[in-house]
Amino acid sequence: MTNEVQFILSLCIGFTVIIGIVKFKRIDRSYYPFFYLACISLLVEIISYVLIEKEMYDEKTVMINVFCFIEFVFYTWLFHLWGLFNFNRRLFIFINLIAFLMWLVFSFYPEGFTKPNMYFRVIYATALLFFAVTTFNKVVIQDRAPLFKNPKFWIILGIIIFFSFYLLSRTASLSLFGIDTSRQLRRGLQEVINYSNLIVNLMFAIGALCIPRKKNFTGLF
Repeated sequence: MTNEVQFILSLCIGFTVIIGIVKFKRIDRSYYPFFYLACISLLVEIISYVLIEKEMYDEKTVMINVFCFIEFVFYTWLFHLWGLFNFNRRLFIFINLIAFLMWLVFSFYPEGFTKPNMYFRVIYATALLFFAVTTFNKVVIQDRAPLFKNPKFWIILGIIIFFSFYLLSRTASLSLFGIDTSRQLRRGLQEVINYSNLIVNLMFAIGALCIPRKKNFTGLF
């Protein structure tokens, strides 16, 4: 897959951004982190494409390393607002503090900040999968809204699908458990991620369309 095709597929997150801009003042505030992250993701995709075209690969790697931590914070913020941590703000802050320390360590070890921090990417993808599956179970059991009209259903399902393939790809890149993965396999997994990213972005757009009006008693924390 060429960089141009990959870039075009990644721009589908723009649908969610557009919906968010139109509905932002009328939606429940607990969905704000979702839209903030969609905007940041779109910006990262555009900058990544520009850096690749200019062959500034180290700069792109550094940006992605930083984005991984930002993505983790916004997703945990989203799950926190949905009650995953029982609205315990201290626990939410503690989890992100631990994540920051791990990100800091693995960003410089073992290869340096200009190399992909694969160990952190595996850890944060695993954590987000756990958070997403746990929240998904709560949504299915507790929410009374029809499942396919429930924005949380579409958003969480998208997160689970994306990070399942993402985790598989990053684990293969590390050649864990003594398995020597070929370049062809890793490239194949990356293409699967690119296409799954398209499906996930469409799921996010559907979820954004289903988001209800904001409630006066809902706070950011």
